[in-house]
Amino acid sequence: MINLLLISNPSDYSNPNLDISIFYRQIAKECRLNCFHLPTDAVLEPESTKIIVAPLEWNLSHDRFLKLNAQATELRHLQEFDLVFCRTLKPFPSGYLNQLSRWENFTQFVNNPSRKIEQIEPNFLAKVASKWTPEMLVTDQWQAALAFWEKHQIIVAKQYNSCGGRGVFKIWYEDSQFQINNIFMGTRTFAHFSQVIPYLQGNTEQPLQFVRYLNQVHQGDKRIIVVDGEIYGAFIRRSKSGHWINNISGDGECFLAEISDLEREAIEQTIIHYQSRNLRTLGYDFLMDEAENWRISEINVGNIGGFARLEQLTGQPIMQQLINWLIDFARHCQKARSTQQIC
Repeated sequence: MINLLLISNPSDYSNPNLDISIFYRQIAKECRLNCFHLPTDAVLEPESTKIIVAPLEWNLSHDRFLKLNAQATELRHLQEFDLVFCRTLKPFPSGYLNQLSRWENFTQFVNNPSRKIEQIEPNFLAKVASKWTPEMLVTDQWQAALAFWEKHQIIVAKQYNSCGGRGVFKIWYEDSQFQINNIFMGTRTFAHFSQVIPYLQGNTEQPLQFVRYLNQVHQGDKRIIVVDGEIYGAFIRRSKSGHWINNISGDGECFLAEISDLEREAIEQTIIHYQSRNLRTLGYDFLMDEAENWRISEINVGNIGGFARLEQLTGQPIMQQLINWLIDFARHCQKARSTQQIC
């Protein structure tokens, strides 16, 4: 029997139709697995090789899912788990990935935390996928960012360690002011660009990723789900109100999408950089450019959403496909450990 450890914060998923809640409820019924839950906050408890977890009951309801953190009372050693799948939303708490990286000495992760630390750096996407992305710049210097804006006139800034459109800002100039729009924070104006960078950085001093704004963004945001090199499918998220952000966390609605040869080539040529780092569950996001080609805007790692949505749109058992892969991967890792090989 395989022992699987899941890490998340159930309180982030009050809606029972969200991906993580559905995933927990379905995997709890998998007879080939013993599933356990670890609250995200518990990762940061005093450093130890022992953790307090909650076993998943077979008939897990959404209400019981929401209460899992309080049910974590069973003491287990990290070495008892064959596989760990982190489903924690960004922004990750300070020290979270560093602590999980230390756990790599005791158990196997679906996506190695030590490599996630590298992957979420603002310049990583430019290093591995610049051929397939809009022009971008990573900087914390307002003069360099201003020069990038002067070249493109409308740009997008993305924060380090954010998700769901919360750390994404559109920047343009109108009425003698720099206009900065965020889907949750609305529009702020600044007289001088030197004021913009501190606002965009928020409570961090991390560099920002600046990207040329694509005027076809109203066509939607295409999510392609890839697991260990296998493409599961694609769907488009499109804002109902025509907003430039198309996330479901805003007002996006979803449509099943085709995957072009160009998009498959982009995935084939970039995924090697993730597989070589033991990063195996990926959500590729594409936006349409002026030539009507879909270009990579993000490659998300780890807690990617969309499995349940893709299953709903296709009528195919996408969630079970993911679960079957988790079991096969865990068995592969068990065999590799028994022969002292790298998984």
